[in-house]
Amino acid sequence: MLVQAVLRVADSELRQTQLTADKDLSSSSDHHRTLHGNENEEALAAKTECVDWRSVWEILLAQFLLGSAMLVYRADFAVTVSQRYGTSNTVNGYISALASIVGTLTGFAVGHIADIYAGNTRRLFLHTAIAESVSLLAVASAPTLVLFSTGSAALAFATSVSRVASIQTILARSSQHHTGTLIGTVATVMSVARMLAPTASGISQEVFSYYGPAILSTALSIAGTLVLLIMPSKTDTKKHAA
Repeated sequence: MLVQAVLRVADSELRQTQLTADKDLSSSSDHHRTLHGNENEEALAAKTECVDWRSVWEILLAQFLLGSAMLVYRADFAVTVSQRYGTSNTVNGYISALASIVGTLTGFAVGHIADIYAGNTRRLFLHTAIAESVSLLAVASAPTLVLFSTGSAALAFATSVSRVASIQTILARSSQHHTGTLIGTVATVMSVARMLAPTASGISQEVFSYYGPAILSTALSIAGTLVLLIMPSKTDTKKHAA
């Protein structure tokens, strides 16, 4: 009898301990779910917050104009060079290869070039836009094939740096939650430029003969540079999540 009584008391205490532990576990789980839910709500609010387009619109416009200038220039490159200088397809290939080599080598050095500007990507973008405009002006007015090739190589250098600088400038002005939206917008802008460039190049050739694409490219590049020079800009203020 005494043994049975002791066993009943021990069993009762064990059940009470288990009930207390279950209550504590349930309370801790509810508290964790509440905190996790609050964090999800804050993250969702940050992600769905509207992008401040006023801080990046002039960069997008400049990128559209500068990108369109390059696309128009390259649309009928072989035909234009052959008509201006009487070159063969082999020579045209050499000129394109030279520009590609310069662009590839520049890609390896973009990081070092950006370090010189100490993170001021908008200033870097402005300087590359000016370099692109000068290069296109030299290409459009080059009297000899050598000068044309030199201008084409300089143009490849400027555009390689400009592509990186423009995207970095846009991303530096917005929250990291909007990175995907901004990159998608940049891709859409350039897709529109690719769609319009062949038609614009053809029309320019009809109006200005084989000098048309170079003239139109120069005008578009200068317009993009003026946008960066004239339009107001904001200091790069990238928001980091806490």
